[in-house]
Amino acid sequence: MRDKVMIQWLEIDGALFLKEIGLKKDDHILDFGCRHGTYSIPAAKIIGDKGRVYAIDKEKSSLDELMKRSSGNNLFNITAIQGTEQVIHLLEKNNLDMILLYDVYHLIQDRTTFLSNLHTLLKPSGILSIYPRHHKEKMNMNIKQIISEIESIGFQFLTSHEKTMMHDDQLVKDTVYNFKAYDK
Repeated sequence: MRDKVMIQWLEIDGALFLKEIGLKKDDHILDFGCRHGTYSIPAAKIIGDKGRVYAIDKEKSSLDELMKRSSGNNLFNITAIQGTEQVIHLLEKNNLDMILLYDVYHLIQDRTTFLSNLHTLLKPSGILSIYPRHHKEKMNMNIKQIISEIESIGFQFLTSHEKTMMHDDQLVKDTVYNFKAYDK
């Protein structure tokens, strides 16, 4: 059953979810903490050959699985980068249309520096989309505090989207929060 759900997500539902939160054809995106491609694969399908997915994860085995999945789907618009928040300096400034921070916010050590660095990577119309799954138990923060923290770095809260989405290879109903860089 779980495999059927994942196949459905990678082939159809993931793309519908990403389109609803604002991803478009030809976009350049960063999927930070991408694991094995739960969001990178559907994103690559949406953005097409002129778009680019930069998929960052600290686990080489996850990136290997992502690249195996992408080539199996004839997707050649994904760049896998192994590392943590320190590797984002490898990306071109003002080049990204969207950044996905899904289920990783609680793992970032220096969120102020990290968010400031992400801010420089987004185009003026770019979107930071965050899914702070473990904010209560791992960060002892509520959503208002998360939004305030992100806004203090130079982002403006845009919208929240309560959707069915993937978390740890299972469908859950939860909320993502979109921001834009307001001083660009």
